[in-house]
Order: sequence, then structure tokens, then C-alpha cells
Amino acid sequence: MQQGDAAMTSRRSILSVMGGVAMLTTTGFLLPVHSFSNTQPTRTSSQVLMQMVTPYRTSSTVAEIEAESEQLRKEIEELRKEALSRLEALSEQLGVAETSTSADTPKATATTTPTDVRDLLPAPMPITFTDGTTPKKKKTAKGIANLLDETTWKISLSIGREPGTWMPKDWGKSGQRLNLSFTADFTPSQLFDRDDFFRGGYTNAKILKVESNQITLGPSLSEGQRTFKVKNGGWQVTRGDGPMGTDLLRFFIEVDEEITHTGSDVYIPKGRIYCSCGYFPFINTTKDGMKDAVKDEIKKIEKQIVQLQKKKDDIKNPFNLEGIKISSDIFKLKQDLDMLNQRLSFAMVRQPDKQLLKYSPDGDVGLTKEGGVCCEVKKGPVVEYHILGRFGIASAQKEEN
Repeated sequence: MQQGDAAMTSRRSILSVMGGVAMLTTTGFLLPVHSFSNTQPTRTSSQVLMQMVTPYRTSSTVAEIEAESEQLRKEIEELRKEALSRLEALSEQLGVAETSTSADTPKATATTTPTDVRDLLPAPMPITFTDGTTPKKKKTAKGIANLLDETTWKISLSIGREPGTWMPKDWGKSGQRLNLSFTADFTPSQLFDRDDFFRGGYTNAKILKVESNQITLGPSLSEGQRTFKVKNGGWQVTRGDGPMGTDLLRFFIEVDEEITHTGSDVYIPKGRIYCSCGYFPFINTTKDGMKDAVKDEIKKIEKQIVQLQKKKDDIKNPFNLEGIKISSDIFKLKQDLDMLNQRLSFAMVRQPDKQLLKYSPDGDVGLTKEGGVCCEVKKGPVVEYHILGRFGIASAQKEEN
């Protein structure tokens, strides 16, 4: 019986030791690696225990483990103290100002002042006063080719024989003319009806809306005024197609029937009637800058020529060296004057006088007072444009309320 109790006590001692080893392992304390090698064959738990811890080394193993644990605790405590000291030093370097400020600030008491509700609300909107009138809509900036958008113009046609026309020889031979008029709105809406009169067929072409879709034929000696039905047409600004690279305005309308007076040899054929005139934008350009500069240069050279000519006339012997030099200078100045006159002619085309233009309501574009009128004549695969006459144009913008 006593031997059985002794064996039982020995087993309990072994299990107690192994329990302490397991606890040390889970808390981060190390055991010899070779004790748990994966190369060992599988054993029962009692065999492992008997191999790892023998009864006669129980007290010695526990003492070693406790010594190692105590040493590790000391090292961890030293590392913790060192980390705390470094953190305190870093905090002192980064927060010296904050620390000094907080030291002077009195500690908050348990009783605090409640926050005013008004501090939590957004700032009120400023109150503005108006005169009660409706503000005008700000106009958007337009490109050079769009300055006629949403403008209204009155167009007057004068149809009759013109020099260079390809109309039949008996057309307009009497010298009679047809006077017609209509009002058109230049809309910004895209035109999708192709026409060879426009550059690119219909590229950048827009709808021309004829008011009431009618054109008025003025009275003649034989009959009074009449109106004819017409269809809406199109319009386009073509850059650089005019004389000396100027811009052109092209537009057309379509008549449903031939227009003429009874007994007249002048008529407008059924179909599309085409018009074109000069188009001169006045945005991002200096006012008459080119013309004025050339004119000033011409006046300066003319004055120099007059002075040299007077000096030459005062010389009694025109064949001496001084007279020859003056004659040479006058010749060079006259050559320069001819070149400047050519430049002035170019500038007059590029920047015509105001008397030759009709301006839009905004004054940002001017159209030549007169333009040409023609019709399309197809001869097989060939398309010709025959001159019908000329037209005048003027702004007819409606008054805004």
C-alpha cells in the first residue's frame, strides 16, 4: 500500500513539472528545440513525459526553469524601462511648447459653461438689396463665324440684267427690274440639307428662317404688289473666300414658283436663290489700325518728296553731284510710295469704310450694303451659277422688352 502511494506521488510530481513547462512555453519562455523535433516517431503521452522529464531530475529542472524565467522577467523589465525613457525624451522634444502652455492653463473644474447653441449654427447669409428690376441675361461670347446667330435682317432684292451674267440674251434686255423684299432670322440651328453653294456642302451651315415664309414683290406700272410663298433656307460664313482673303456671308431661300410681273422679260426661276456679301467681324481687332498706319506712312513719304523736290528746284545746275543724289532719293521714295498705295488698297478691302457696311445690333460684325444674287443652272454634270442681280441688307432686330 505504501509502495502504491509512493508511485502515485512520483507521477503527480512529474505531471506538475510538465504543467509548469507547458505554461512557460505558452507565455513565451523557451524549451530546447530538439525536445519537439518533427522527425521523432509518434509516441503516447506517457512515453513522451517519461523521456522528457525523469523522476530523479525533477527538482533540478524546476530550479533551472525558475531561474531562466526570473532572468527573462528582469530583461523584459529593463527593456520596458528603457522604452519608457525614450518615449519621455521624444515627448519632451516634440511638445515643449505644448507642455509649457498646458502647465499655465488652469485645470478644468467639474462645473463647465454650457456651449451657446448659436455657436453651433452656420453664419447667416448676407442680405442684399436690389432695385427690383429683372437683370439682363449675360450674353455668351461668340466665335467669328457665329456673330449673326439669333439676329434678324431685312433683305431687298433688285433683279435685272447685270454685266457678266450668263442668263439668256433676251432676259432683262428691256432694262426692267424686279424689286423684292423679305425678312429673315439667322438661327444657330444646324442645317442638314446639303448644298454645293456652301463650303463642305453643309459643314457649319445653319438654318435661315424666312418670316411668314413669304417674299413680297413690289408694284410695277402694270400691276400692284404681290406676295409669293418661299421655303426656309440656310446660311454660312466662309473664311477667306472673299477678295484678298476676306470673309463671305452666303445664304439662300427657295421659291415655289417663277416670280415675275405680267409682260416683263425679267423673272426669277423656280428653285433656290443664292446671295453672298462681305462679312467683316470687329472682335479682337484694332479699329482701322492697318489703314491708319499705312495712311500715316504715305503722308510722311509725300512730305519728304515735296521737300526734296523743292531743294532740287533751288539748285541752278541740276547735273551736279548734289542734284543727282536728290533725284535718286526722290525716285526711291516714289517706289516706296507705290508699294504703300498697294498696301492701302489691300487695307481698304480688309477694313472697308463704315459707310460701306451695315452693322449688327451689337456692332460686332458688319455686312457690305450690297451683295450679289444668282441662281443655280445645271447643264448635265456641270453646275453653273447665273447672276440675277444684287441685294441690299440692313438689320431689323426686334426690340427686347
